[in-house]
Amino acid sequence: MTAEERPKMPRSQLLYGEIIYWSAIVAAILCMIGPVIAMAFVDNNVMNPHYVFAAIFDGKNAETIWQEVGGGFPGGHFWFKNFTMGDGFTQFGLAFGCACAFWALIPTAIAFLRENYLYVVLSLWVALLVLISASGIISKG
Repeated sequence: MTAEERPKMPRSQLLYGEIIYWSAIVAAILCMIGPVIAMAFVDNNVMNPHYVFAAIFDGKNAETIWQEVGGGFPGGHFWFKNFTMGDGFTQFGLAFGCACAFWALIPTAIAFLRENYLYVVLSLWVALLVLISASGIISKG
């Protein structure tokens, strides 16, 4: 198939793909910077990484580690209050990467305005589901 014969990709799909791609790259970089901050500034963490790694290598489970090293689990989005800490920054990178579909679906929904209104509604619906899921508004018990 030559370049002239290939079907042209819709703008909305190219936009979504580019945003997902670059958001994932940024999230990966953030997740690499976080552990460097955590190890460089050991006292500036929710949990001291030296004790965490020792507990992991001792075979302790996550609940025990949080209780012994961190004084208990601070919640799923502890990065809100601990953004400048190494482990908080790493969790932000993870949350950003997991929510990159939200960041891509909003401009994609706008691009779909020229193509198909059903896709606009579906894009906004999925973006809302991602936002609710990533925000922690709904959590178990």
